[in-house]
Amino acid sequence: MFPASKGANGMNREIEIKLVSQEDEEQVHRLRDYCFPSKYKGARRDDFQYWVRHSTVIGAYDKRDLAGKLLILPLNISVHGVNYEMGGMGFVATYPEYRNEGIMKRLIVRSLAEMRNNNQSISVLAPFSVSFYRHFGWELFFDKLHYSIPKESFPQFLIQTNRMKRFSFEWLDEEGFNKILQYHNKHAMRTNGGMQRDAAWWQRLARREPDSHFAYYTIGKSMAGYIRYEIKDLTFYIRDFVADSRQAEQPLWNFIASHQASVNVIKGVTSAASHFGFQFDQPQFKKEITQDVMVRIVDVNAFLTKYSWGHLKDSLYLSVHDPFAPWNECLFHISKDGDVEVINHRLIERQHILSLPITIVSAMLIGYLSVIEALNYAIDPLGKEAEENWKSAVPINPPVFYEYF
Repeated sequence: MFPASKGANGMNREIEIKLVSQEDEEQVHRLRDYCFPSKYKGARRDDFQYWVRHSTVIGAYDKRDLAGKLLILPLNISVHGVNYEMGGMGFVATYPEYRNEGIMKRLIVRSLAEMRNNNQSISVLAPFSVSFYRHFGWELFFDKLHYSIPKESFPQFLIQTNRMKRFSFEWLDEEGFNKILQYHNKHAMRTNGGMQRDAAWWQRLARREPDSHFAYYTIGKSMAGYIRYEIKDLTFYIRDFVADSRQAEQPLWNFIASHQASVNVIKGVTSAASHFGFQFDQPQFKKEITQDVMVRIVDVNAFLTKYSWGHLKDSLYLSVHDPFAPWNECLFHISKDGDVEVINHRLIERQHILSLPITIVSAMLIGYLSVIEALNYAIDPLGKEAEENWKSAVPINPPVFYEYF
């Protein structure tokens, strides 16, 4: 049991942590609007209302008044080709008069239990503070590269094609849009860290970025790549850029560069691991790396059971330190066949056990940290043979994650 919170006046007040009911949804809106930079109106408010209604909303109540809250959006993520149910944590907030009372800790601890009960074995969030969420078990997992290409460096390729088709949210081509929906999800499933978008997520994008345009490229009857973009203030903003290969990227870049009479700069984001611009004639333009997304394995047993291992040469033993999700504080045995079981620590010599905090376990298994990098954070030394087994077993594939919530 958590103790009662102590208010600014020094008096204890009973704060109850519970799921928010529909009758309190208006309080959720008011708290979001107070604590975030801009008030939601129109389509953005409609979008937020949809996710309030369809998410797990956990509230901190002072009697009947909502003092704090967070949302867990029911999403998904692909990890090394396996699709996992994912809890997208967002809209975390408390009113200022309730801060520094341990309310946020209680909300987060409750969120872990709720995600586990909902079979969401992994969670992703965009942190306001990396150190804050790292304390609770989340870890960085994607280096995002922001690029800004001036007109004189717009990429141009010799390939010529007329197999480009274009439409927008405002003037929707239903057939083309359905092709993009299917193409995007197939590509996301093949992308480590990719998130499949359902109709609700596309509706969210339409509400939040209604001026988006689309252009897609086909080879024969098959789609080979598409972009979603906006043009404003003499800038070409790339929102999505998805292609099968470098060759498929070239006609998309030619299409973008064809706007040089009306735009002065191209801006977008990609993975820092992608060697972005390498194939351009003029690759020396502004690039900046940010780390603004974090991941956490919520239920290690459930996650490992579905995990796509590389080559399992021998049994693996993993001990996890996770004080905020005690169900993870076990010794896991992974057999050569990929079967997972919880066993007694005393049965295995320590040099065979990889002992890590949940932050490093999450970053390693999703592919952000290599096994060698993860070993720098091991709680106990690992034997050489066990180290080689882990290096062989964990796939090497840097994750990417471009969604925002």
